[in-house]
Amino acid sequence: MVNYQGLITAIKTNNTLVASTRTTYSQATDKRAKLFAKNPDSMLKTLTLIGGQIRAKFGKTSKEAEYIASLITKIRGESSKKLKKDDEGEFVSQSERSYGSQTQTFIDIIATLTTYGTDYAPSNIKIKLSALNTQLTALTTANTTVTTAYGAYKPVKDNRQIQYADLKDRSNRIKESVKSQFGTTSNEYKLIKGLTI
Repeated sequence: MVNYQGLITAIKTNNTLVASTRTTYSQATDKRAKLFAKNPDSMLKTLTLIGGQIRAKFGKTSKEAEYIASLITKIRGESSKKLKKDDEGEFVSQSERSYGSQTQTFIDIIATLTTYGTDYAPSNIKIKLSALNTQLTALTTANTTVTTAYGAYKPVKDNRQIQYADLKDRSNRIKESVKSQFGTTSNEYKLIKGLTI
């Protein structure tokens, strides 16, 4: 009975830890989603401004505009009439839409814009290279924060599942023990037979 009580105490402690690490993980994923897509100044909103700037500077059908558009489409995961389909007729795989892949493609966009030198000199401060690099730092930090938070949350969540499986097994064995010792019609067994975990 002492070991059983110790397990219940450990589960209560772990439940608190699971709740706090889940909250931290949830907050981190929410913040990341906002930085990538939901905020008015998110990366996805920035891409629209970048695309417009490149089309205005180099022309809608220029190689520069087409290349930047292909990178933007890769991040957004949407089809484009200007992009060719692969052999299977697909545009962008879902794996290219992961936050890590989106971040890498955003890095590629910034690197490409940097190669344009003085030809990329937007008047909108939100899409100047310094602002884009600041935004990239925030995106990278958000990815790292989510990874770290998940790294703290998953082991305690997995441990809790193991603890509850152990608790269920022990409880069933205790019920069987009481049943075998006192019988199925005993008050002792009737008190615990309906308990489930």
